[in-house]
Amino acid sequence: MEQYLDYFLDAAANPVKEINRWKEEQKGSVIGCLPIYIPEEIIDAAGALPVYLWGGKTEIDRANAHLQGFACSIVRAVLEYEFKGTYDMVDGFVFPSTCDHIQNTSDIWAKAFSHRPKFDLVYPANRQSNYAEQYLTELYREFISWLEVLTGSKADDDALLESIKKYNLHRRLMSELSEIRAKSPQSLTGREMSGLVKASLFLPKDEYNSRLIELLPWLWERRIREKPKTRLVLTGILAEQEIIDIIEELGGCIVADDLARGARLHRNQVDESIEPLAALARRHLSLGPCSTLFDPGKGRGPYLESLCRETEADAVIFINMKFCEPEEFDYPVIKTDLEKAGIPLLFIEVEQQMTSYGQLRTRLQAFMEMLA
Repeated sequence: MEQYLDYFLDAAANPVKEINRWKEEQKGSVIGCLPIYIPEEIIDAAGALPVYLWGGKTEIDRANAHLQGFACSIVRAVLEYEFKGTYDMVDGFVFPSTCDHIQNTSDIWAKAFSHRPKFDLVYPANRQSNYAEQYLTELYREFISWLEVLTGSKADDDALLESIKKYNLHRRLMSELSEIRAKSPQSLTGREMSGLVKASLFLPKDEYNSRLIELLPWLWERRIREKPKTRLVLTGILAEQEIIDIIEELGGCIVADDLARGARLHRNQVDESIEPLAALARRHLSLGPCSTLFDPGKGRGPYLESLCRETEADAVIFINMKFCEPEEFDYPVIKTDLEKAGIPLLFIEVEQQMTSYGQLRTRLQAFMEMLA
C-alpha cells in the first residue's frame, strides 16, 4: 500500500505534471479555482477538472506592479504564475468573493488577461437571509451556463447527482483521514498529511477516492514513530510544509486542523435527496465557522475549543497569512475565547515567499518548551 501513499506525495510535488497528464488523457477542460468553497461538483458534472489555485513559492517579478503593497502572498503568487505561463493548461478561472484581495485580483485579471475566461462567484454576504438560498441557486445556474459555453457540456441534474455522490464520498474519506491523524498520530507524519491534502486539490476525485479507499486501512495499522508528547491543532488559511516540518522537528504533532486549505474544505455533506443545486446551496449556507463566511455568532473559538477537547490537543497555533484581513479580524475573538477555556495559543505570521525561518523556529521552540 505504500505505493499509493508515494503516488499521492509525488502528485502533490508535481501538480502541473499531473494536471497536464489528465488533460492529455481526457481531452477535457481545466477550471482554476481561487480559494475557497467553490462548488466543485458543478465543474465535475460538466466534465471538467476543478483545480484549486493556492499560490506557492515563486519569485515575484511582474505581479507587484499590478497589486497594492498589502495584498496577501497567495493572490500575489497566483497572479505571478499566470504571467509566467504556469497556468497555461487552465481553460477558465473562478473567482469567489472570499475576501477583498481575491475580488480585487479578479478586477486586475479582467484587465491584464482579458482573453482568459473567468467567472465571479459572488456569494451572499448574509447567509442567514431568507433569500440567500434562492440567490445562490440562481448563481449556480449562471455558473452552469458559463461552464457549458466553455466546455461544450452541460451539468444536468443526473450528472450533478453523480458528482455530489462522488464528492460526498471524498469528504467522508478525508474525514476518516483526519480521524486517523487524531487517534493514531504515530501512523502519519505531518508532511504526509499535507501531501495528501494538497493532492486532493487537483487530482480527479474518482482516481483520488479509489486509491485513498485502499490506503486508509493500511494507515490505521501503520506505526512509524513514537506516540507524540505535544499534540497541536493548527488554524488559519494554510500551513506551508516548512512550518509543519519545524513543528515536528521540535517534538510537536499536529492532530487536527481548522485550515482553509485543509479540514474546512471537507466539512458538511450535500443532501442527495433533494434538487441538486438547492442541495449545493444549502451546504454552502450551513458551512461551519470560517473567517471568510458570515458568522455573527463568532463560533470559531468555541469550535476550536471543542476540537482540542475531542482530539486531546494541548494547544492551538494560529498561522496568519500576512495581510489576510478576514483572519486578522477573527484572531482577537479566538484569543479571548481560548484564554477563557485555558487553552494555550500561539500566533505566528507567515508569507508564501518566506525564505528565512530562524525567528519563527525560535518562537515555536519557546512555545513547545512552555507546553512541555
